[in-house]
Amino acid sequence: MTTALKPELRATPPSRHRRPTFDKKSLPARYSGQMLYFMGAALIAGAVVHYPINPSLYAIICVVGAFVFLLGTIVNEFVLSDERPALGQAVSLVAFSLLLSFGVGLVGGGIQHFEQFPERSAWMTPIGLLMSYVAFVAKDSKGRWRHLVSPFAAVVVVIAALTWLGMTALAGTISSDGHSHDHGSTTQTPAESDQAPAEQGQPTRAPAGQNNPPKAPAGQNNPPKAPAAPEGGGHSSHSH
Repeated sequence: MTTALKPELRATPPSRHRRPTFDKKSLPARYSGQMLYFMGAALIAGAVVHYPINPSLYAIICVVGAFVFLLGTIVNEFVLSDERPALGQAVSLVAFSLLLSFGVGLVGGGIQHFEQFPERSAWMTPIGLLMSYVAFVAKDSKGRWRHLVSPFAAVVVVIAALTWLGMTALAGTISSDGHSHDHGSTTQTPAESDQAPAEQGQPTRAPAGQNNPPKAPAGQNNPPKAPAAPEGGGHSSHSH
């Protein structure tokens, strides 16, 4: 006679409510990281180009842009990344990220405002191109120093040299003061003050004959004649 064994019933603990984990690959997360990158680079680009107009103001904007770009680096490389870099690698990552932000800012600002600042943009753009490539090679996890002497690096150098030659040649044909770029300045010097009429410096001449006193009409110099005396001795005849 066989007896059927009942399977053991184990009580399963109640499932705990788990908090939703932060999705590093989600669209809002990736958008936030890239937006910080581009916003920081845009602020630096505008500040570097417009620095001579108002040094104190655009120096602050440049610092803010560098901070925003650095914040984007922290978000993308530390928060959203699957592997966090070591301390030494993190320091070098932050330093070369700032260098990359200035390189991108020089290129973007030089191209965008070439018409307003041709001579300044002619050297900003190629320097920014070289700076951005060197900084990206040092910042990227797969970048090696041998990439700086690679054929692609030679192409970057040639493009930078051609950019400098071309923009310098074009800068000679563009007047740097041909377009106002005041950005909100309401006080402008009127052009009329520099363009005074040519006749203003010459003394005005009186019309011909004006220096002579006006002549009296003909016959006006003679005194008026007394009226003729009435006939009859001045007495009128009355009939009584």
